[in-house]
Amino acid sequence: MKDSVFTRFRKWFQNYFVFFGPGLLLAITAAGEAGVTEAIEIGAHYGPALIWVVVITLIFKYAFTNGIARYTLATNLTIFDALNRLPGPKNWGSYLIIGSYLMEMFAVGAMLVFAATFLDYLLPGIYSVFLIAVFLLLLTLVVIRSSSYAILEPVMAVLVSVLAVVVLAALTQFPFSVTLLLEGLKPTIPTGSEMAILAILGVVGSGLNLMLYSVWLSQKTKIHSEDEQECNLLNESFFRKYIRSVNVDVITGFVIVAIITIGFMFLGYAGYAVSFMPHGAEITLDTLITQVLYIFGSIPYGPYLFLMFVAVIFFGAVVVGMDARARALAKVVLHLGEDSRVKLPNEFKLYQIVLLVFTGVIIFAMLIANPMTVIRDISALSAILFGIFGFIVIYLDSRLPKYAKGSRVWMAIMAVGSGLSIYIALLIEASFLQNGIPLIERMLVIVVVLFVFTKTEMFKKLVSGAATLPDKVWTVILGGGLSIYGVFRGIDVNGLIFNFSAIGPIVAGLLGGPIVGGLAGLIGCIYRLAQGGPTAVGCSLAILAAGLIAGFAVRWWQGRITVFKAALLTVIIEWIHLLVIVPGCGLIMGTQTIDEIIAIIASTFLPITIVNTLGVALFAYFAKDHLVFAAGTGRLFGGKQKTNEDTGKETDVNIREEK
Repeated sequence: MKDSVFTRFRKWFQNYFVFFGPGLLLAITAAGEAGVTEAIEIGAHYGPALIWVVVITLIFKYAFTNGIARYTLATNLTIFDALNRLPGPKNWGSYLIIGSYLMEMFAVGAMLVFAATFLDYLLPGIYSVFLIAVFLLLLTLVVIRSSSYAILEPVMAVLVSVLAVVVLAALTQFPFSVTLLLEGLKPTIPTGSEMAILAILGVVGSGLNLMLYSVWLSQKTKIHSEDEQECNLLNESFFRKYIRSVNVDVITGFVIVAIITIGFMFLGYAGYAVSFMPHGAEITLDTLITQVLYIFGSIPYGPYLFLMFVAVIFFGAVVVGMDARARALAKVVLHLGEDSRVKLPNEFKLYQIVLLVFTGVIIFAMLIANPMTVIRDISALSAILFGIFGFIVIYLDSRLPKYAKGSRVWMAIMAVGSGLSIYIALLIEASFLQNGIPLIERMLVIVVVLFVFTKTEMFKKLVSGAATLPDKVWTVILGGGLSIYGVFRGIDVNGLIFNFSAIGPIVAGLLGGPIVGGLAGLIGCIYRLAQGGPTAVGCSLAILAAGLIAGFAVRWWQGRITVFKAALLTVIIEWIHLLVIVPGCGLIMGTQTIDEIIAIIASTFLPITIVNTLGVALFAYFAKDHLVFAAGTGRLFGGKQKTNEDTGKETDVNIREEK
């Protein structure tokens, strides 16, 4: 019996569009998040003037997704597997994605606050927004634990699609013209819109979770091959069999994203059009919700549907985002452990540990700042990271067989998109341009001193374990002196001293352990405290902590220091300095408000972190011939230290492995 037209169409669709669906759902879900968090506000401020940025962003995101899909189909490896194979410092790509996903948890925390705020409008006055957000976080963990989150993606896709239709229906009340839309396609940059452009580049069309598409694609390929009882070889035939379905899936998804995002931009534009607030005025979350509810008021049950749909969309995005990122990082950490020959818990336990860490970061994010500010800043940072990972994808593409490589057009789109993301980020980071670059110039004096120091006999005695008490005293004096110089040559901006005072104590801690590092930090601590200022206590304690943390870190690593480890250590120290110690001291002593602390972090984080990290990394590079520092192999209090000769063959083998 001949098959019906519908049956033939279904078979044809299943054969040629094997992967149609999940990529589409991922993109549609991202459109809902971006629409509420960014597009409405950007439309309110700039109208349709930045539509062209949305289009360019989606073209770049498509090229990015296409690149990781081609890599996965051609190699049967995920993008996360590839991060361990990048040239340069060992495993730097893996550490970068770990840091990126941890950073994105701040945005996830802001999303929960968004969802809680919408629920509070739906059922006003029942509980505080923070308690609702905490309840949603607990519910998220329960859903993940029960593995019932899989149904959320299609549900969210349906909700976003319905919401988009409702938005378009609401916009019919306003006399928008095609001409207005076409004007938005002309590249213009309104005054003050650089941050908005960077936010669009970071969040529209999904963030770095697009990399998770590679994991899903790898699994789906294996499942489909098993279902069809095929034995597919990694060749051109296999590649071309699936790449068309992947491309159709991604293109369809991003077209829908464009429609939804532009619709939300017009929604924000219309909201300000009916308000008494001028365009460009500051918009808060409450203002945004009020304007949108006014527009939806013309639709039966419109405000209630909008509030409920958006709350569910954000909740679902948090569930899927936490679970997927935790699974990805569990694999990455497991690979790092295998490469380092360190015994770690199994993948499921690592997954649970990562979820726990995510939960802590999310709670911290919910406490510290306005959700709109957090999402905007994280979106901007995501754009920078997208630029970096864009160049990584270009490199991986160059390693593919000829049939799987991207075209010249693809290469041009990726290069321009990646470069543009980083370029705009540097343009808007006035703090780094004004303070960071001059700080680097002043810090180079310390670099010269450290270079000369690594050629001295005292340095060789320190790293070999033959240092005497006077050698350690001189190391304390050197580290403390460099810390004082870092404060003295810092840049005073409205009472805030942009400095590089952590370099000296960190170097002292790496060479002499926590006691030497702590004493060097104490010298810098006393000098910084004497300078005064609103952050004097916090910054002083941070200098002391830098030396102690470096000393304990070298013991944790058993003296094995690489350039990457030194840089990572400094970044962590500066995170503790600017995200824990300074805010904690400011709040406890009452010297700063939450808003002032956020302003301090925003202005100082990038310049201070980059300058101090660069200084310590250069020291580690100068000392690269001494990969085992004796401070990490001896006793903490007294006793003879193990020299490199005492550690015998095992040390020699480990040194070769580190190289």
